[in-house]
Amino acid sequence: MKDFVTDSRILRCTDLNFFGDRKCREFEVAGAESYAVGQYLMIRTQNREVGWPYPYFIHGKTAKGLLVLAREDQDLYSGREGDPVEYWGPRGTSPLNGTELPILVTEPAAYFAVYPFICEKAYQKLIIIGTENTVPAGNMISAEIINSVEICSKLSDAVKLLETEAGRGPVIAAFNPGTAETFAESVSKDRKNNTVLLVSNKKACGIDGCKGCYLHSGDTKFGINVCCKGPFMPLTVIDFKADGRCFETYL
Repeated sequence: MKDFVTDSRILRCTDLNFFGDRKCREFEVAGAESYAVGQYLMIRTQNREVGWPYPYFIHGKTAKGLLVLAREDQDLYSGREGDPVEYWGPRGTSPLNGTELPILVTEPAAYFAVYPFICEKAYQKLIIIGTENTVPAGNMISAEIINSVEICSKLSDAVKLLETEAGRGPVIAAFNPGTAETFAESVSKDRKNNTVLLVSNKKACGIDGCKGCYLHSGDTKFGINVCCKGPFMPLTVIDFKADGRCFETYL
């Protein structure tokens, strides 16, 4: 992992439509770093007078840079080709175990978090909690992906599927906080032991200030240190009451 800041620029950007007509943009950021699926860049733009880096998942590499995804509510979304940016990273830890492809379980608002695994074909099945008409068309979902998608109208249906033969294997889950807590309460102990859950990495400082980081303060309990070990954490280590501030609601 590279620890210092890199001055870079946006090489290109492409509009994408996600579930529920959620708007995202793919950005190619100049750089030569390697990455593992599930890692992210902490990127600082010059869109604000006082800038702070924010995390953007990496979902691909080109000859000239890395591909990252920005949601409509993030600073980078308003960036344009040629704009200067600074980044730290890649950051985070990939949840892939290297032996068995995971099952991805998510809801439309958090689909962006599993998108990198889909781009890298690093999954065996995608379970979407919602309705079939929320599946986006065009550049978001190819025929190959459609064939591996299970649409569950209710969270309980997804949990049942994960307890069957068709749901065997490691699970990478990404939800809004309420759904995440219900999911954790509903799955079996065996399933918990083989599941990682997205915890927001928005609080990651990205600038190696760990010794002074409030997340590491012995006097202030802000929950698990997602900035160091996330953004996907084992479900067994998450206490939703103690770690509540580590989660983020996605629209």
